Amino acid sequence: FLSGVVVEFGSGCADSAPLQPKMAPMKKPAARATAAPRKPATASAALKRPAAAKVKPPAAKKAKTSTAPPALKDMKAWVINLERRPDRWERVQQMLQKETPWLPFERFLASDGTKNPIPEEDVAVKWNTTSNSHFADYYEWVFEDGTPWMWAADAPEEDEVWKFTEDGEEFSYINDAPSFDESPARTGTLVKKATGESFKVTLKFAQRYMKPGEVQFMSGGERGCASSHLRLWRMAAERKEHTLVLEDDVHLTFARTGEKDGSMNGKVFTERLAAAVANAPKDFDVIYLGWSGWRGGHFKLWKEDDSGLTSKAKKYIQKAEYVWTTVAYVLSQAGAKKLLSVSTPINQPVDNFMAWEASQGRLKSFVALDAGDEDGTWAGGIVDQFDFQGDSDIKKSDGGHQGDDAAEFAAQPEATEQ
Repeated sequence: FLSGVVVEFGSGCADSAPLQPKMAPMKKPAARATAAPRKPATASAALKRPAAAKVKPPAAKKAKTSTAPPALKDMKAWVINLERRPDRWERVQQMLQKETPWLPFERFLASDGTKNPIPEEDVAVKWNTTSNSHFADYYEWVFEDGTPWMWAADAPEEDEVWKFTEDGEEFSYINDAPSFDESPARTGTLVKKATGESFKVTLKFAQRYMKPGEVQFMSGGERGCASSHLRLWRMAAERKEHTLVLEDDVHLTFARTGEKDGSMNGKVFTERLAAAVANAPKDFDVIYLGWSGWRGGHFKLWKEDDSGLTSKAKKYIQKAEYVWTTVAYVLSQAGAKKLLSVSTPINQPVDNFMAWEASQGRLKSFVALDAGDEDGTWAGGIVDQFDFQGDSDIKKSDGGHQGDDAAEFAAQPEATEQ
């Protein structure tokens, strides 16, 4: 049974944008040589949820009962909120009271590095992109002399300097990355508009992000976020009941993935959460309720699904290979202990850290599915992220979907154990 829910507010653990994919801001070609690492490109992603703060779905109906389903009957929420962000606390408090009246919750103050320094033995100061590069979008167009031009995700058909034509079908990271190494080379043609000069470019994986890896300083907010999660793992490790972790921008009312499924609300969320928990293996470690990335039905590197899930269970849950965002996840006591055993220290942003442990088979992680989530759905689940774009407390050291300047956090390359 679930008895602990943790909601993180104002600590900025997730990108401050909805889970639905967005195009990253286009980088000018001149800046390409030092382009920063990024999380997966989302230009052709499948999920099409509208931005929660910009497009309002039909009014969600309030749950009719304050009684939790049997699988959730002991659930309680701890809401992590930066003391200096009562506005976020107010929003989510009202949402939870309205949509999940059966769920008791209380405030838990998030780690704030501006007030209390975060120990380096808990959270590292730097991180290496090597682990994340196995799964993220580090594909770039390269000139014949090996000089990078632009990330594939950012390459426009035309800008003020270049006109670009890709030979053959357009590359899709989400669809084509798993078979990239075994596929024929992808090429394109660049024409410099000012001179008419033509250049041939080839799509390559940016190996420098894997070996030796790019070293970045974690932002202060990322370290605070990781510290908040670490504190929660310590608490969860002392509890026999499962703990549900939610971040500050969790959102329960939004247009669902399936066109015929209408809007998500507290009632549907409760039903899908109970079904996900009921259908999960008894020894699960993590169940992500909101996610983007590689999972059962759409793996990146894994060749087989060893989850043991039945076809019925896979309507509600799939095994996670490597997924981003920690906006919402159920954590078991065993899972918390496993995470603590390798948090010596947390050596990369916390969502990457958890995803890597799952990809290596050390953390038995799953994703919860909504009714409209299919094998081709890149970002989905039963929660969304409220659109706090432009109002994040956290800078993303790899740029992320916020468009932060990763160069600001660049460090000298060095050997880092993964």
